[in-house]
Amino acid sequence: MIVDDSRQFRESLNDFLTHKLHHEVIAEAKSGEEFLAMKSEMQIADIILMDIVMNEVDGIKATHKALDFYPTIKIIAVTMHVDKLFLVQLIETGFRGCVNKSDIWANLKEAISTVFAGSIYFPDDIGIMNKQLI
Repeated sequence: MIVDDSRQFRESLNDFLTHKLHHEVIAEAKSGEEFLAMKSEMQIADIILMDIVMNEVDGIKATHKALDFYPTIKIIAVTMHVDKLFLVQLIETGFRGCVNKSDIWANLKEAISTVFAGSIYFPDDIGIMNKQLI
């Protein structure tokens, strides 16, 4: 499942997931509000790729609310932010991983495999923090 406010990015990501990684995209949402209304899709998605910066309900708020409904869903943040404090906030919110948009094509396969297997996937420079927080 893809949640991102950029139609062009959603289409590119959907194409990459479908044709390069051979995954099925079951749903797309263009906002946090739209995502939160898609409860049945949210429940059956193996992985949710969540943009962080969106208007009104951002990815952090949407993830927090979604995890209240379904605490076992696996959400990977997709963001341009790399600040360590921001990444710690993602971990504390309940994201199971994070991929920077500038590196997404190189790192997404590993991120999805890692999170699907039940582990966490965050940039290497906060690896030590992962062990402390989780």
